[in-house]
Order: sequence, then structure tokens, then C-alpha cells
Amino acid sequence: MSYEMSFEQVRREMLLRSIYLLFVPVMLVFAALACGTMVTDSAFYVCPTRVPPPAGPPPTYLPGTPIPLPTPIPPPPTPYRIEPPQDFYVGDAVFVGQPGAALRLRFRLQNVQTRPAPPSGGNPRSLYVWSLEIRNLGSVNYETVPVALMVITRLNTANGEMSGTWNTSEAAMQAAGIANQNYDPLAPGATRVYRMAAYGPAGSVRQFAYLLDGDGDNRITWVNASNPYCSGDVAD
Repeated sequence: MSYEMSFEQVRREMLLRSIYLLFVPVMLVFAALACGTMVTDSAFYVCPTRVPPPAGPPPTYLPGTPIPLPTPIPPPPTPYRIEPPQDFYVGDAVFVGQPGAALRLRFRLQNVQTRPAPPSGGNPRSLYVWSLEIRNLGSVNYETVPVALMVITRLNTANGEMSGTWNTSEAAMQAAGIANQNYDPLAPGATRVYRMAAYGPAGSVRQFAYLLDGDGDNRITWVNASNPYCSGDVAD
């Protein structure tokens, strides 16, 4: 059995290790740019059009009672759509790229958890764990290291909502039991679930962000709640 690693594997392992150890957001940006495909298309979510419920049995009228004209059935509503800067919701099928585009992706935030964690410096904190499913619907590889591109941006705490940037860390990943993540390029037609974890002040996650272009100008943001307006997906 050969234990030799290719230069590309070594580069990825060293880069991933450096990403875990970075605490300065500016440096994290450079690391993200070095290990991901820059995406300039905007994200969107479209809910399938809801069809009005079928009409019930025809009403009966007493003899001699005027029969009212039938009430016209309104057309189906326009599909419900979310686009940045609006937040998407947990479970939404968020698309980037139009059908037929070489780079077309589908993102889905899943399994957001809050776990107890030991305090840090006397301050209470929580361990936040989540998953991001990415499906490559295009015809070219998509390179991404989500631990470098996805962060927590808002928390709900006992003192109110808190804004900031809470990054994935190696310590948090180990505490969550997350290991052996696959960061190889995502091939066309492939789907992969990336698990992540981060420490933060005690509370619950309010918002996540994923940097599509590595620098934050083009991002996907999710609010940690189920979509209250619509469920279901359009076809890939």
C-alpha cells in the first residue's frame, strides 16, 4: 500500500489546517479565495405554484330559489420567490445559476443544532452544529471548502440579538465529532453534505452566511427557521 500523497492533497491538507487556525476575518477571506470557485451569480429560491383546492360538490337549491352566478376561480398565485438580500430558510432549495449554465448549484441548509459547551474565560457559550448540502447541477467541477466560506453572523442570546462573525474551528469540529470531511472538487451531478461546527456565546443561531465569491459581496444568508410561506421544491 502506498502512503504517498499528491501535491494537491498536501496543499489541501495544509490549507485546511491553516483555515481552522485563522481568527482574523481578513486572513480568512484570502484563505477562502485560495480554495474555492468564485461564484458571481445570485442565489434564488422559487416555491412551486400552489394550485387552488378542487371545488366541492355543487350546492343544492330549493325550488324557486334564484341560482347565483358561479364565482370565478382566481388564477394560481405567482410563484413565491426569495432573492438576496432576503434571508432564505432552513430546508429551502436555494439555486445559483440558471438551467443549462455550466456552473449551476443547489444549496440546502440542514440540521441546525445547539449543544451545551464549557464556558470560555468565565463566559457561557454554546456549540453550534449544522450541515450544508450542495448539489452540482452544472457541467463543470465546483471547488469549495465550506468551513472557510460559511459563518454564523447573528445569534439570539439572553441579552438580545447579537451580530458578529463566528467561524468554524478545529476545536468545535472535534467537540461535535466531525472528522474526515471530503473537500475534493464536487463533480457534475454529485451531491455532498458538509458538516460544520462553531463556538459562540450561549444562545441560538439566528443567521448564517455563505460567501459565494469568497469576499462577501455575493453571499447566501439563511435565517434559522422553517419557511413560513411555502414548502416544496421546483425541479432541479
